[in-house]
Amino acid sequence: MPTKTKRSRRAAKPVNIRQRLVDIALRLIEENNGCRGVNLRQIAARARCAHTNVYNYFDSLEALFWAALDQALERLIDHTMTQLQSPAGKSAPLRHFLESQIDYSLAHPAHYRLFWLEPLSGRPSPQVMKRLEEMRVFWAHLIATDIIANAKTVLTESDLIWAGQIIHGYFHGELCKLVGRREFITTSTDIKERIAGNTLALVKMIGLSKKR
Repeated sequence: MPTKTKRSRRAAKPVNIRQRLVDIALRLIEENNGCRGVNLRQIAARARCAHTNVYNYFDSLEALFWAALDQALERLIDHTMTQLQSPAGKSAPLRHFLESQIDYSLAHPAHYRLFWLEPLSGRPSPQVMKRLEEMRVFWAHLIATDIIANAKTVLTESDLIWAGQIIHGYFHGELCKLVGRREFITTSTDIKERIAGNTLALVKMIGLSKKR
């Protein structure tokens, strides 16, 4: 009797198939260090369902990749916010924001590829766009706060946008080189300090310089 009850309870537990497919897709992307080679049959095999069943939840493989990207973004944001809530993060938010981005990218290079390097077709979901916009606004806020603190001249909103674009371009250019061609890097001991330090120096230089 107790065994029956236990089994029935186990059977009654809802299974979120859609979420399971996203989890598996993201895991396979990590195992393959990118989307190349990951297909619906592989994902369905791991989920123990027919590959045609995936179409009950996603219109295409690309739609599933976008859902995996959304989940990876959520993990990145959670990681970043956790770091910023620490005493050190509160005392130097921009530095810890940059370091948390570097740490996450080095720990999950396939996620970084998914964010910036994979040529996904189709359109991202509104949820993906919302997360990207939240991250962009937060990035811009931290940079603007730091620049204004060091500024010797009055900077307009267009100045801050221009500065943010330059700093964002340098920072992610470095990370793209690191993630995309990691085998070219001879030593990793000072990578985080070099990238974060150079980015902070660039922020300071822009704050001290006059308008373009």
